[in-house]
Amino acid sequence: MATGTYEAVTLEGDGRSRGRAHGEQLRERIAAALEALQSDIARRTGRAPADHVRDFLAATAFLHAIQARTPDLLQEVRGIAEGANADFALVLTHNLLDEEWWYSESVGQSCSVLAVAPENGRPALLAQNMDLPAWTDGSQVVLRCRNERADEAVLLSMAGMIGLTGCSSRGLGLCVNALGMLRHSGSGLPVAFAMRGALEQSTREQAEAFLSETTHASGQHFALADQAGVSGLECSAGGVHSTNAGARAWHANHPLASGDVDPASALPDGTADSHVRQGRLAELAPQVATPEDCMEVLCDDEAPLCKHASASLPWLTFGSVVYELGASPRAWFALGPPDGSPFVRYDPS
Repeated sequence: MATGTYEAVTLEGDGRSRGRAHGEQLRERIAAALEALQSDIARRTGRAPADHVRDFLAATAFLHAIQARTPDLLQEVRGIAEGANADFALVLTHNLLDEEWWYSESVGQSCSVLAVAPENGRPALLAQNMDLPAWTDGSQVVLRCRNERADEAVLLSMAGMIGLTGCSSRGLGLCVNALGMLRHSGSGLPVAFAMRGALEQSTREQAEAFLSETTHASGQHFALADQAGVSGLECSAGGVHSTNAGARAWHANHPLASGDVDPASALPDGTADSHVRQGRLAELAPQVATPEDCMEVLCDDEAPLCKHASASLPWLTFGSVVYELGASPRAWFALGPPDGSPFVRYDPS
């Protein structure tokens, strides 16, 4: 398995400062990502992207929810727009992927997560294939984000986004799977902000509390791990349900614990692909004991867990992460389908 080092984009200070640094350093890549987003919106909705973005934000109360729950992250998004010389409403929409999907009734999902609790001196492991639409390919980035408390998180993200998944110098890791069949809320906290807000907590228990006390905008499974153990929460507009299942856990894109299903969902039990991936993870999980084992699982082409875009399925594994969450956390990132992209290491410090 190829490994190496990677120089992440460094962001420091308060939210506005972090965002401006992000926007300035990645200005050209953000412009390309926003252009791709607008083309995707036009293709899916048949509308002018500016009109769709305006109506989407007017029909929801996400700004209020973000300001109330994670105000520093809202400033980070404002800073990204300023640093990139980009429209704030468009940058905000870029950070509301799951929410824009259900708003426009074009939900798609295909992520796979594996968590292994610490045992006999071995640290906890958390791994994910983050699958996204093909138009996002090329915008992959690792962010090294240091807040005013000098806590650092390393995050897989898209240029212009505050993050998709990450782990912190406090030894907390967090991954996500979309559960589009669960009920959503136009006044809840969007996924990216819930993820970053939880990751800023000191312990897994505090992160669980943050997520449990939050009204969620979108159905989502949050997998959490730290030195003490692993856990999972399925979150939706109707509440939070634990998926704790012992020392090893895995999750695809259908609910295992929550019954808060949107009555209008076309696939309340998830897709056949999600159930196949869930079964494949169940087969592979018992053999996982090292970060390298996690990498092998994420490269699996049988289910497949590792996705490549095609004309019939324009989704791909945007990136993969493996976190080892001991006293000194370690993190590996593959920026693209991991069977063809090397895992490169960047540890939070």
